Amino acid sequence: MRLLLRSTLTLFLLGGLSFTTLAQTMPPAAAPAAEAVSSPLLKPGLVKDQSYKKYLYQRYVGNEQATRVIRLFARRQTGGKLWLGTGALAIGFVASQTGTKTSSNGGTSTTTVTPLGYGLMLGLFGGVGISKLARYSNEKLYQELSDYDRDHAFSPNVQAKIE
Repeated sequence: MRLLLRSTLTLFLLGGLSFTTLAQTMPPAAAPAAEAVSSPLLKPGLVKDQSYKKYLYQRYVGNEQATRVIRLFARRQTGGKLWLGTGALAIGFVASQTGTKTSSNGGTSTTTVTPLGYGLMLGLFGGVGISKLARYSNEKLYQELSDYDRDHAFSPNVQAKIE
């Protein structure tokens, strides 16, 4: 019972760390820029000399709404990666606790984790992480910003999240 309690508490601790260590991405220092952008927006795979987010921060340096959307997508991508990393750590910890252990009085105890247990942990952490990475990918960010360049408005769900 102690092993189960210790494993559960460690799992909750690792899960809590994933919520408290979300990295904040800061945009580069703002420089005065024109409101209208003349060149077409590049797709994520076409930016070679720097990261896609840096390119977008430089492109929309004077536009507060676009900068908020870029930060939103960056935070959600970081959150997805943290969910996946925390899940991998939790599964690794649980896997390391399986096996037969001998106590000091000579008794042995065998601990196993069923495939259902692994599936639940993988489903929880992997599902949340992958869904965040899929919903807030650079391709989706490109679609939002290209629509914003055309219509000067974001989709309703993105607009609700940046307000």
